[in-house]
Amino acid sequence: MAGIRRALLFNACERYVGLAINFVTVSVVSRLLTPGEIGLSVIGLGIMTLALALREFASPDFLIQRPEVSRPDVRTAFTVLLVLYGPVAVGLAVLAPWLAELYGEPGLSGYIRVVIAAGLLETLSSPVVALLRRDMAFGVIAALNTAVAVAGAATTITLAALGFGFMSFAWAWLAAAAATAVLALWFRPHWWMFIPSLASWRSALGFGGCNGAVAALGRLYESLPQLVLGRILSVDVVAFYNRAGMVVTLPDRIVLSGVFSVAFPAFAAGVRQGSNVERAYLLALSHITLFHWPALLLLGVLAHPVVMILMGPQWTGIVPLVQIMSIACVFWFPVILTQPVLVALGAQQDALVAKLVSVLVCATVLCAASLQGVEAMALSQFITIPFQMAVALVAVRRHVGFAWSEVAGALWRSAAVTALCLSGPLAIVAMHGFDLRLSIPAAMLAVVLAALGWTAGLRLTRHPFFAELLLLLDRGGRFEAGRRLLDRIPARRAPAR
Repeated sequence: MAGIRRALLFNACERYVGLAINFVTVSVVSRLLTPGEIGLSVIGLGIMTLALALREFASPDFLIQRPEVSRPDVRTAFTVLLVLYGPVAVGLAVLAPWLAELYGEPGLSGYIRVVIAAGLLETLSSPVVALLRRDMAFGVIAALNTAVAVAGAATTITLAALGFGFMSFAWAWLAAAAATAVLALWFRPHWWMFIPSLASWRSALGFGGCNGAVAALGRLYESLPQLVLGRILSVDVVAFYNRAGMVVTLPDRIVLSGVFSVAFPAFAAGVRQGSNVERAYLLALSHITLFHWPALLLLGVLAHPVVMILMGPQWTGIVPLVQIMSIACVFWFPVILTQPVLVALGAQQDALVAKLVSVLVCATVLCAASLQGVEAMALSQFITIPFQMAVALVAVRRHVGFAWSEVAGALWRSAAVTALCLSGPLAIVAMHGFDLRLSIPAAMLAVVLAALGWTAGLRLTRHPFFAELLLLLDRGGRFEAGRRLLDRIPARRAPAR
């Protein structure tokens, strides 16, 4: 448990630094580039994302799950990854002119070719990053990711200022990939892994089969609606939808992204050691919602000042989209844990089935909604995200065996903390005549009141995270209350239902 706490601490530091870097990048670039230029970059990114999804069928993450890892295993991970990526890269390079013509932008061809090179560099570093995650060396990973984020942000801003337009993002991706490769090999100079080997190809492809399909489906779900928007409407609309989604995912980047990068290694280690997965899962849900729910709903209340600060007045048209999507995303909390839990338990096929069902239904709903415009797409998330939540919980419950009442027991304190957190900001809104277009000083006051309400709720509800704080501050075994609170979390393993 101590290792997981350290991992989460490193990830929290990395996420906050990354958030600050991303904040500066988005703020500057949104003022330097037009919505049309940003929309074209989103389309190029979506095309490349779909292509890179095929690379996941040879994911080096199988190294994390293996009880022991040998040199042939690592060499196999690189070899299989390169063999699979090669044809994808060649095919995409050949199709680049046709794709550019499809969207009516000749420059899109050059964008695709640059990010193909970036994908090749990422292939060089992927096995090393997987080994770092296996060893739970999250301090090293945090340093690596921070340096890469700085390289990508500096490149994007500099090139945008120099007039490179949407190509700024492509060259920034290449710079970030190069930085990742260099730093990964500096931390772990395993040059021997580039010697071709297929010694463990069955394990690599066996793991990558289901997990690659899950990753591919996830990327399809992310990219397809925006690619459809780009064909049906305009690149400006794509930019508005993308930027609204970017604002809404800020809480995810702080909370859920860090959880995912830690969750799979942590759950895999727990399974190897025979730990109680049910207890860990319920505790994870409790901790995620404690941070995620208040952040999302506070973002919905403060959408207008947040957009003004982050992107400038030319982007205020996305405020209604941010408000709708931030509320819908409240239901997202269990989805991020589905794959790491099921993969750690060896239930890759169930993870694939859950993802397939979710993507087929939700992609159909989103694409149908795109025909009605961008606001309809945002509203459709009140259907798609709760559906994904239900699928995730049912899939995990088959193997973890928790009772529905235990989920409610893990979440009610987070709900109470969220209500107390929002009480202050809502009072500010009421004082302004229920007008959500708050001034910057009023928004800052709302954030302060939200923090005070969250802290009070944490203590009043005796949330399990309160116990974690006590243990973190414990220097002489004085905080027995923290240990008693943690002991109240159900430790039994319920039978599968």
